[in-house]
Amino acid sequence: MTCAPSGGIIAFMVYLQIDSGGETRRLELGDAPVQIGRIAGRNTLVLEDNLISRKHCIFSKLGDKYTVNDLGSSNGTYVNGERLAQTAILQTGDVISVGHNQILFIDESQPARAPEPQASAVPAAAAGADAAEPTPLELDESDIVDDTPDIFQASTSNDYQQHVEPTVAEDYESVLLRLAESLPDKSFQDFNISLVNARGAVSHPATLAPPPQRSSEGGDAVRLLRLILLICFRTNASDIHVEPKEHLVLVRIRVDGTMIDLVRLDKVLAAKLTSMIKVLGDIDIAHRQIVQEGHFSSRLPDRRVDYRVSFAPSVYGQKLVIRLLDAKSAPLRADQLKLPPWMAEQLIRATEMESGVVLVCGPTGSGKTTTLYAVLRSLDVGQRNVITIEDPVEIQLPGVTQLPVNDDQGNTFANLLRSVLRQDPDVILVGEIRDPETAKTAMQAAITGHLVFSTLHTRDTVGTIFRLLDLGVEPYMLAQGLQLVLAQRLVRQLCQHCKVPQRLTAEQTARIIAAVPNFKQSFTRRGCPRCMGTGFTGRRGVFELLIANDELRDAVLHNRSNQAITQALANSKFVKLSHHGYQLVAEGITSIDEVEHAVGI
Repeated sequence: MTCAPSGGIIAFMVYLQIDSGGETRRLELGDAPVQIGRIAGRNTLVLEDNLISRKHCIFSKLGDKYTVNDLGSSNGTYVNGERLAQTAILQTGDVISVGHNQILFIDESQPARAPEPQASAVPAAAAGADAAEPTPLELDESDIVDDTPDIFQASTSNDYQQHVEPTVAEDYESVLLRLAESLPDKSFQDFNISLVNARGAVSHPATLAPPPQRSSEGGDAVRLLRLILLICFRTNASDIHVEPKEHLVLVRIRVDGTMIDLVRLDKVLAAKLTSMIKVLGDIDIAHRQIVQEGHFSSRLPDRRVDYRVSFAPSVYGQKLVIRLLDAKSAPLRADQLKLPPWMAEQLIRATEMESGVVLVCGPTGSGKTTTLYAVLRSLDVGQRNVITIEDPVEIQLPGVTQLPVNDDQGNTFANLLRSVLRQDPDVILVGEIRDPETAKTAMQAAITGHLVFSTLHTRDTVGTIFRLLDLGVEPYMLAQGLQLVLAQRLVRQLCQHCKVPQRLTAEQTARIIAAVPNFKQSFTRRGCPRCMGTGFTGRRGVFELLIANDELRDAVLHNRSNQAITQALANSKFVKLSHHGYQLVAEGITSIDEVEHAVGI
């Protein structure tokens, strides 16, 4: 605000001018975020447009500026004709395209500027003084809801049917460079990355300076791959997806378990990229309609990173997925798992035992193998013979003998486990207990003087006991051999630079207070350049630990019911998955939506 010549106060307004099929409306912006989408009850502003997702984008105030974030919409949010890949700070006159709708951002305190050429679709009402004054947007009370975006609302099949894929490729270099520069950790650049083929030879050495002009002889593909890898390192991405579509090729990365669009490529450049990766991975470039697998690596100034490559045929060509096996992004030892102190103490104590079974359970992608690797690194492999059986061997552990499963050659988990027992092992890691034979052999090994680590796909620790009994393990063997079971999930950590307080329902508050009596405040995501507009950075484990005590062993032997086992745990220190998650919510580490989505409440 400023003073008028007469001494009065001039109030500058900030608003969105929305053009929907010829109808122009105005929505004032304040401190509360404004979420736009297609479904009533979940959005501040509902637009009826089949190109708009259920939750499309959100306008927020950041300091004295306003920003717009895309909420993972199918067709994207465009600012001045350019697809939004991260948070955009808005200036007066910016045009935001949402489906068929054009939204003009006006901040009367900023000087007006001429619209960009791409903004030709700005409604006529914004172009001249003769245009009709837009009518203020009146929101029905039923459309105004909690301003916290519901990031876990599932898309429906109808969303998929209405999805229209983009048809315009992007200038990959400018898009990726701009994104890389907005991220933290600038200790090295893309040209500092050496690419090493499957045979260990450096195919594309690192340089000390940026490359010269682009080359038409494949240099574009090398630069493209390096830029993609650079963003992966700065975001701790776990996978790269190169997906051929009808008109172009979409590159996405998986960050903290969530897929994020990176860049859209024309098919000629994408073909160069996939051919170069096949050469790096020692894969036959002549075949395009079969499943192909390989591997390569890269050297960074501070470490080496390995990659597992998988090609699979799709309707519009081979889809490529690259798994990043970067040890830096994973905890290296058991004390880095961020377990509650008493759980960490019990886990370390179990690793020092001479015999028994230690199990880690949870669904696919919950970090079970990462936890077991951290535990193995905590062992004294110089004094103990440690052997692993894995499918596949993803990360090589110094001092550990690692055996890959190969069903075609008869090297199954069960067969390799029987063979390993004749290799004088002290510690055995079985990547996964899948069948009755493996379960029985592992438990026999545990009660005959071996320490066995393994994983199971079960919901919680108590469910693991019943799963082993279903696989045919004798109750006396289970009672004698089981030492502890660790259940875990992964939740995304809130970005500490942009998280905002969250209003909880009475039911949610009651659940948290039951686990954390001194609970005061919870937070939720917002989105900023540091977190690529997602509101999250990194992931954290949520844990539940079951320790086999005498009461539990008696329950397994004599009364194998859920009630008896739960009663046996009443006298021991036992914290449910949800309760540990709520503790993280109370500490401001994650949001309640993340915990309840991961645990399944």
